[in-house]
Amino acid sequence: MPSAGVLPWLQGMVCNIQNPCVSQPTPGETPGQVNNFNNSILAKALIEVQSLLADSTFLSNLKLLSGDINQWASILQNSNPANGRSISLRSVLRDNETFSEYLRSNLSVPTQTAQRLTSMRVRLNQLPALSAETNLRTALCSSDSVDRYLEFNTTIQRQEFLNITCSLTPNQLLQTREVLIRNLDNRKLATALPLALNLNPAETAVLLAKTSTHAAPVANQVLKLQTSTMLSAVNVLDFRSNPFGSLTLLMCGGDSGFNSTKSSNSSSGSNQGFRLPTQSTNALSLNSTHGNSSVFCQNLVDVLKGTPSLRLFWTTLRPLLQGRVLYTPDTPFTRRVIAQSNSTFDALSKVEVLADTWLENEDEIWNFFKNSNQINSLRTILQNPLFVAALDQQLNRTSLSSALIANFLFNGDEKDRPVGMPSFDWRNIFNATSEAARFLKEVMGCFDLDKFEAISSESLLVQRAMKLLDEERFWAGVVFTDLDSPSLVRYKLRMDIEDTERTDKIKDRSWRPSARDNPYNDLRYVRGGFVYLQDMLDRGIIRTQTGVQQTLGVYTQQMPYPCYVDDA
Repeated sequence: MPSAGVLPWLQGMVCNIQNPCVSQPTPGETPGQVNNFNNSILAKALIEVQSLLADSTFLSNLKLLSGDINQWASILQNSNPANGRSISLRSVLRDNETFSEYLRSNLSVPTQTAQRLTSMRVRLNQLPALSAETNLRTALCSSDSVDRYLEFNTTIQRQEFLNITCSLTPNQLLQTREVLIRNLDNRKLATALPLALNLNPAETAVLLAKTSTHAAPVANQVLKLQTSTMLSAVNVLDFRSNPFGSLTLLMCGGDSGFNSTKSSNSSSGSNQGFRLPTQSTNALSLNSTHGNSSVFCQNLVDVLKGTPSLRLFWTTLRPLLQGRVLYTPDTPFTRRVIAQSNSTFDALSKVEVLADTWLENEDEIWNFFKNSNQINSLRTILQNPLFVAALDQQLNRTSLSSALIANFLFNGDEKDRPVGMPSFDWRNIFNATSEAARFLKEVMGCFDLDKFEAISSESLLVQRAMKLLDEERFWAGVVFTDLDSPSLVRYKLRMDIEDTERTDKIKDRSWRPSARDNPYNDLRYVRGGFVYLQDMLDRGIIRTQTGVQQTLGVYTQQMPYPCYVDDA
């Protein structure tokens, strides 16, 4: 029922539309649980979002990390790398380094020469430029440019280096650089970072520790999105070509677990029952591409009304889409009751507001991640091998690395993505969120969420109802009676006879022993929305009378239960 929450109510409406007979207890029978479909894509996605937004440490660390990035950008901009010290290459190599062996075995460098080369001094402040250099032969085979990166103890050592680099092919130079970078010790580089950039060692160490502490939880949450239900749903759901199958999969899950005991219900709980004929799918898809919500809605209604297999779905959904609820008399008390009863539709309207907010700020969000000063500063910092080494040293006990963080902020073409990195970055999350927001806005635009309309008298209510019936926009009329008694509120619901049970007979003329479980003919109080509206009004009256926001949700089952099975 609506009192159980908007999502459980809609899931119960969509996923149980065929009133399946289940052969085992359902999750909703567990004490304290009202929903049978917590394993659905939508339920899991909302849990993920709720967990993320409820994590106060994530939001606070995100704010602190933003400040750290600004501080690093300022420090690196104002530092004077030219005054930085050069250090011995051997002092930043791993204890069990294989670079020397590579020189001897792969490049045929004599042992003594290899030892002299590893004792040369490296200008660490120029290491980022050397790591990004594409023409290493020009950079390392020229006596003018080599001094930019290296300092030599003797002229002989310098000449030996030039003789070796000038004899290597460009591919050999690139491979040698890769081997060297793999053999650098992150811990030693982190220690050398302040000296290389002419920074205060104590201040740099404190800021680095802060940045790592703030970055770890933020990056962990971001990396979890790679396997999140929301992103996986983008690859599974296809609302354009199979809207109702995707809706069932989204709301109910791929397998609702309902094993019907009757062959007629064998497909209950799966998305097979809502797959549209090709012509209906094409018509809906064609009009969905125009971005015109009114066109989309009209086409949606036409498809629902014109597809025989969706007659029950349309009958159930029509009150939500375009049904109006008239009420009388129009008094301050009844207006308060209706305002409380309308809270269900207020919650639905917030979904549309959330989608609108994202779409209104879509360009600003894209530009922030694409080319803002903060994000570009972070990208620049993550290209600095010294900072990367120091950061990786801080993150060495986590599942994170500077490479994964840089990959998430990647801006280029897929062919330019670093080898071995997952094909996932901020654009995947942005595009998935935008697509979901557009679809929500389009669908929510079809709902008339201003449901309740005040009428001065019951006779006028009937006249207005007849007009709405002709337009297929009438849900129900609510007539409040005996309002003189403050402790007891009576009301009656007046609906079209086609949407409710008749009250002038107790048995069908052609009755036979069986369960009254046909969702269209037997469960009119449910599929016509009578029980949903009754639940909303009861909750609204309780809240108005007591001032207490009722937290209990109503869960209903057809009796007898377990369900009737024809075993003849």
